[in-house]
Amino acid sequence: MEWFNFSAGEGKQIKRALEFIASQEVDLDRLANRTLIVKTENFEDACEEAARYFPGLGLESANGRLVFNTARDGLHKILINREKISGLSYIHALVTELVHLDNVSRYNEDHGNVYRLQAEQAIADHYYEFLLWSKFQAMRVATRVHALVAWHDLNGDAPPVDGRYQFAQPVFPGQGVGAALKSGARAETITAWRESLWDLLEELSFYFGQLAFYQHEPRPADLDDHFPAETLETLVGLDNCLAFYAALQRARDYPGWLTEKHALRRAIVTMQVHGSKRFESST
Repeated sequence: MEWFNFSAGEGKQIKRALEFIASQEVDLDRLANRTLIVKTENFEDACEEAARYFPGLGLESANGRLVFNTARDGLHKILINREKISGLSYIHALVTELVHLDNVSRYNEDHGNVYRLQAEQAIADHYYEFLLWSKFQAMRVATRVHALVAWHDLNGDAPPVDGRYQFAQPVFPGQGVGAALKSGARAETITAWRESLWDLLEELSFYFGQLAFYQHEPRPADLDDHFPAETLETLVGLDNCLAFYAALQRARDYPGWLTEKHALRRAIVTMQVHGSKRFESST
């Protein structure tokens, strides 16, 4: 991979970070010679320039943007927002985009040019569920890699003597999920509710991805004392929500996503049906 605007020290940390990514999570050998990583001076301008030739895929964020080239031997680019970097946060942003790049590359091979997906085909090919899974997977992998790099930055190059890394008590910011739940509760029509549901699913994907670094079972309340179980039960059904989390957890790589995509859709549909009932009773 090529790096632009990164210091020698950052390059060393990035090299370490790549060692903590499993090959089934990201095939770095396949991407290494085709990917340029740029820490941008002006992220918005760089994104606007990229969008002229490579439209958004639904994976963009304020921290980074993937510029995916669909050509078999095309060159890819990852833009990292310099203004959002604090400490080692560029590690998290970079790994996030690398996971997206590998996932999109595989999806593109299976389903054709992702930039030409029409709505009906996107639904038939589970594209929207794929985006949710990729956001979850990227958060899960990036959270782990960032934590390990931070541990070594503090404790040195040698791994723990007993092979077990110890981390401080995790804190799980739930503002995004909370805001999405409030938006869904305020929806006055079933159409508005269905639109708000996808915002909630996105926020849950990020949230569950962070939790998934610490647990392998769908039991978020065991980790987060502020997990909004009651609100989720009212709005989408808690069991439906946990089924969504469980399917995301089981899909640990792209083949796993292919296996779990139908379970993800079932969970989403049951969440939608649950939430729609309040509109049926008011008519």
